Amino acid sequence: MRERGCVVVFSKPARPGRVKTRLIGDLSAAQTALLHQAFLDDLMERLSGGRNEVWLAWDLDDGEEPPSAEVPALRQRGRDLGARLFQALEEATLDHEMAAAVGSDHPELPLARIDEAFDHLSSGIDVVLGPAGDGGYYLVAVRRAALVPELFEDIAWSTERVLADTLARCRELGLESALLELGHDVDTPADLPRLGSYLALYPEACPRTRALFDRWGLSQAP
Repeated sequence: MRERGCVVVFSKPARPGRVKTRLIGDLSAAQTALLHQAFLDDLMERLSGGRNEVWLAWDLDDGEEPPSAEVPALRQRGRDLGARLFQALEEATLDHEMAAAVGSDHPELPLARIDEAFDHLSSGIDVVLGPAGDGGYYLVAVRRAALVPELFEDIAWSTERVLADTLARCRELGLESALLELGHDVDTPADLPRLGSYLALYPEACPRTRALFDRWGLSQAP
């Protein structure tokens, strides 16, 4: 059996007007905060049922305390997303030979996808990426020996070049990479029908999210 990895979930406190802001208009600020919390709770419940340790990495304002959680928590630190990813993964690999970072914007992320990433690392792959439909990635996993800050530096974050630039960076650094199945974050109103269709097909997958979709009339017929 392979060793236990660490999954670091990046998230924010569910405050109206601070989370899922691109959904505001189709949903109210209060609704997007509820949805963000449901995403996080559904994902954490699933990941906590796996064989890997799960941490939370909070994006907090100055002086803000992290919400209470039943798993280890840390504060995101760094000037941009790349620096925050490196810092969190570096901390996770102090106690684990391999670690992965995921966002809370992908509530249906299968546990098997996490296991697949760590299986790749155990086989000798250096970096595993889960490509997202917007050109970024929803997961990055790395072996301790391969974790270097250059992997995350000078990447055009929040653009369609993130995945391609990261793969190019892996080649420059001599790191062997592997890709998982394409996935989709839930960031914009266009993402809601896709998630609604998924929830209709798999109603037990994300029960808190499904309850909100049903309440708001967003669920799709299977």
